Amino acid sequence: MFVVETALTGHVLDLPSRPALELGASYAFATVGESRWETLLTACFLHAGVVHLAFNMLALWLAGPEVERAVGSARMAPMYLVAGAFGNLLGVEYNWLTRSDVFSVGASGAISGVLSAALVVGLRTEGRRSPLAGEMALWLGFVLVFGLASSLRGGRIDNAAHLGGALAGAVIASGWKLQRVYSRSASAAILAVCGGTLVACIALVAIRDRTNPFAGMLLPDRHEFTLQALADGRCGDAQRGLVAVEHLRATMAKVELRSFVEGTCGHVGLPPMPQ
Repeated sequence: MFVVETALTGHVLDLPSRPALELGASYAFATVGESRWETLLTACFLHAGVVHLAFNMLALWLAGPEVERAVGSARMAPMYLVAGAFGNLLGVEYNWLTRSDVFSVGASGAISGVLSAALVVGLRTEGRRSPLAGEMALWLGFVLVFGLASSLRGGRIDNAAHLGGALAGAVIASGWKLQRVYSRSASAAILAVCGGTLVACIALVAIRDRTNPFAGMLLPDRHEFTLQALADGRCGDAQRGLVAVEHLRATMAKVELRSFVEGTCGHVGLPPMPQ
C-alpha cells in the first residue's frame, strides 16, 4: 500500500489529504455523515510517510511473531483487524465530538492491539514475571506516552486509536483458549474471511471514489468548492457542493451556506440541518 501511495502522490515523507481520503483514510465527518465505515479498516493499511511506516513496522516486527507463534495466524489476523478497526472507531468518536477536521491513517491502533495481546499472552503463559509481558508493557507504554507527548506539542497523533486498539487486543487475547489448536482447514477459512473482508472494504472505497466526486475532499474543501461554483455561476455544481457539505453534518456553522446557495440558485433538495 505504501508503494501505491508513493506512486499516486510522488510523496515519500507525507500523505496529502485528497489521495489519503481516496485511498480510504479514516475521516470522522465522512465516516459518520456518509457512513464510510469501511475506512475504519482500510485506514490501518495507509501511512503518512516512510518514517511513520518504519516506526509501525518495527513495532509489528517486535511483537507480531511472538503473538503469532503463541496462538497461530488464525487468531492473530482477526485480532489485528478488529483492534485496528476498533481503534479507528474510537478515533472517529473523539474527532466527531470535538469537531476535529482531520483524517487518520496508520497501523498503530492495530499494532497497539498486538502489543497488548502479547502482554496478555505473556501473563497467561508465564505469569507476572514474564519477560515477554514486561517487554510488551514497556513498548505499549512508550507508544501511548509518545503519542500523548507528541499531541501536546502540536503533533497530529490519533491517541484514541492507540488506546482503542490496545483495549481491543487485550480483551480479545484474554478470551483466547490457548490450548486449542485450529485445524488447517479452519485456519485457512478464517484467514480467507479476513482477507475477503479487507478486499471488500477496499472495493467499497474504490466504488465511493468513482460515484462520489467529493470523496477526496475535506469539509473545508467542499465548502470552498461550493463558494467557487457560486462565484462562477455554476448553480448545479454549487447545489451539489452544498449537498456534499451537509452530508457531513459536521457543524451548525454551515447552515448559512444553504441560505447563500438557495438565495442565488434556488431550492436544494436536502432537508436543512437541524437547529
